[in-house]
Amino acid sequence: SVLTYILNYFNQIGLAKITGLVFFNVLIFLVASSEPFETGIHLHFFSAGAVAVVIYGFEEWEKGVGFIAFSLVLYLTVFLFSFDFIDYRPFTHEQSRIFFVINITVTCIISTYSFFLFSKINYNIEQLMLLNQQLMKEQNERLEKVNGELDRFVYSASHDLRAPLSSLTGLITLSGMTTDIQEIREYHVHMQNRIVVMDKFIKEIIDYSRNARGEVLCEQINLKQLVDEVADSLKFVKDSDEIVVFNKIDESVEVQSDVYRLKVVFSNLISNAIKYHDLSKDKPYILISCDKNHGYHINVEDNGIGIPEEHQSKIFDMFYRAHDRSEGSGLGLYIVKETLTKIGGQISVASEHGKGSTFSITLPLA
Repeated sequence: SVLTYILNYFNQIGLAKITGLVFFNVLIFLVASSEPFETGIHLHFFSAGAVAVVIYGFEEWEKGVGFIAFSLVLYLTVFLFSFDFIDYRPFTHEQSRIFFVINITVTCIISTYSFFLFSKINYNIEQLMLLNQQLMKEQNERLEKVNGELDRFVYSASHDLRAPLSSLTGLITLSGMTTDIQEIREYHVHMQNRIVVMDKFIKEIIDYSRNARGEVLCEQINLKQLVDEVADSLKFVKDSDEIVVFNKIDESVEVQSDVYRLKVVFSNLISNAIKYHDLSKDKPYILISCDKNHGYHINVEDNGIGIPEEHQSKIFDMFYRAHDRSEGSGLGLYIVKETLTKIGGQISVASEHGKGSTFSITLPLA
């Protein structure tokens, strides 16, 4: 036992197995050769074979079978030949019966435990295989999702990039056919609008790529300050001066998350609330609030034009546009959902067409 322990300690696992099994078999052989066969000491050769099967398992079954054969040879030697290497110990018939019961009980316990352990190893291997199959299934599903999104992305991106370029080409051609300064200026305004659309789309592609490939960098973030920064960066967006932004998040709210990704989320949600405003209402507003209960629950509410019920289940899909007045790529809310998933968050929407929308975000405590 000491030698086996030392070999295992120095990571000589294979040699430790051989040493332990050889010593075990030789010890049984020496004792069995010095006692009457009726004591049942020879039964421990079966224990030695069971232990060999467990120790070597299926991957090294040849070695396990080799030690079973070794135990069998020693057993037959004890059974067929009468000799002793240590002093012979005679027992009475009654003593032999007692030792037989003890030896067969010990053999049954060792063999049962060995086969139980072997079954447990097989069970663990089966469970691991099932887990690997599940992981492979999930990976295949993710791969199919990515491939599907890639196909749609390439098709839609090429279309959305070409459309502004085609418009620019047409506007440049028209501006070159006139000498009217006012008309040329109007063409230039349209060109600028097309460039802004293209620039925004390229920015969305960059956000999508950075979210998919970049690592999550967690830091302490003051949520109220972050929302104020995002709202301030959007103050020059068209009609934003007509909409009041209420940031009702408490100044003490601190979250552990990725600041870049959170800015992408709030920038998309607030800019959408501005874009789909309803200036016919008395007081157009955007209200951002937060409460903490097993996580951070953040609401971005507006009283804009709302989202028709039939579109609400699809607005987080890639390149989906829910409104005719939408000039965007349809990537924004998809990026919001994917970004929140990356940082362990979730998003849902409650909206009534003509009255407004509320986007609800859940962020983990850590």
